Amino acid sequence: METSTFFLNLLIILLSARIFAELAVRLKAPSVIGELFAGIVLGPSLLGWLEPGQAIKLFAEVGIILLLFEVGLKTDMRRLVHTGHKSAIVALAGFILPMGLGFIVGYSIFDLSALVSLFIGGTLTATSIGITVRVLSDINQQGGRVGQIVLGAAVLDDVLGVVLLALLYEFSLGGGVSITNASKVFIFVAGFLVLAPMAAKLFSIMIKHFEVDSEIPGLVPTTIVSLVLFFAWLAHSVGAPELLGGFAAGLALSRRFF
Repeated sequence: METSTFFLNLLIILLSARIFAELAVRLKAPSVIGELFAGIVLGPSLLGWLEPGQAIKLFAEVGIILLLFEVGLKTDMRRLVHTGHKSAIVALAGFILPMGLGFIVGYSIFDLSALVSLFIGGTLTATSIGITVRVLSDINQQGGRVGQIVLGAAVLDDVLGVVLLALLYEFSLGGGVSITNASKVFIFVAGFLVLAPMAAKLFSIMIKHFEVDSEIPGLVPTTIVSLVLFFAWLAHSVGAPELLGGFAAGLALSRRFF
């Protein structure tokens, strides 16, 4: 894709998303519904004007990571912990039901193999945290008790989904499942979510210290964005979704800078 064509596509995306979001709000629906509808209209489903090329996918990944960082900044960790058991119940329901229904539909109705049906069920367990957060924000429930339960459940659900898909992938390659390898994936992801905020706290102290001694402005935003991107890479390295890295960084830095 030529650079000028990409700029034009980006212009169309931004304007159409804004217009449809405005229409959705006027119809008493969350703005994110309008933005999703704009993608359906412009994409292969209807008009076929735009295709999700590599550049657009990269922009989308960066956007969702920064969105989850913002969510982490606005999240009260103590309230999130207090909703732990309720979030766990919601997460398990959101994990087991789509998994079971996806497998039944694929295996019984479409006559697919058991492994393929399991993969279908596994992919259906994934939660779009970005969409969930936008809807909660649009209806002003992000900081409420229900919003904290849903957010915690979405994070847990993503962790369970990653472990499940890792098991299915290993089974598809070797015909068996290693509990040891599955445990490693779970431990790495859980360890990242626990240790990353602690490490980010140390980084934040260093940022504030060097910001005082810096001779040029802009050190804080530059280092914060760099930290978010680093945690996104680190999350991917341990087998977790990149967006959880942004969320963990936001949780750690929320009380330090806000």
